[in-house]
Amino acid sequence: MAVQGEVDAVNGRDLARYVERHARISRQLVLDLRAVDFFGSQGFTALFYISVHCARSDVDWAIVASPPVRRLLAICDPQSELPLADDLASALERLDRLAHRRAPLVWSGRSGWRTG
Repeated sequence: MAVQGEVDAVNGRDLARYVERHARISRQLVLDLRAVDFFGSQGFTALFYISVHCARSDVDWAIVASPPVRRLLAICDPQSELPLADDLASALERLDRLAHRRAPLVWSGRSGWRTG
């Protein structure tokens, strides 16, 4: 999911709600913020909301960010709790690793539990 332009007090909540509605389609989400040229504190609030929603909905996600987004996250998320990736390839690799960890277990009467 790609975002461009500004994320601020006017549209931060709308962004969070949009992601919430559309994250249900898949178990994975890359939030591409590389084209965001202004990222206000409401943007961080939106990312926190998205993080909570994804955790509750069992959706793995990653953020790819522009310099303005990275600046705000350095201040508001100094512990790096949000899943910030260096680039799109890193984000996709992260989601791929998480997907492999979620491989379903299947019961076989002969061999017991195995990854299906």
